[in-house]
Amino acid sequence: MNAVVKLTGYEKTTELLTTIATVPSGLVSFAKTIAGVPETDPGVAAMYPLTVPQAEALAAEASLALDPDRFDYCLEAIAEDGRSQAWKV
Repeated sequence: MNAVVKLTGYEKTTELLTTIATVPSGLVSFAKTIAGVPETDPGVAAMYPLTVPQAEALAAEASLALDPDRFDYCLEAIAEDGRSQAWKV
């Protein structure tokens, strides 16, 4: 199963996954560094919550829009079939 690294947004009031943006392949290493993904998790199998400054740094590099007042952001891998890989951890 192939997975793609995504910047995900969870609505603060409901905690539901509401926004998903693909991290461009050229920025995956940058995103993993920003999120503090350890070398022991090369495929981003876990979910990595981001602080607002971390999310803003990634969004600026990837030209993505954010709404940090409404969403909490994470870095995670989403399978091509749409399932988060974090459930495996």
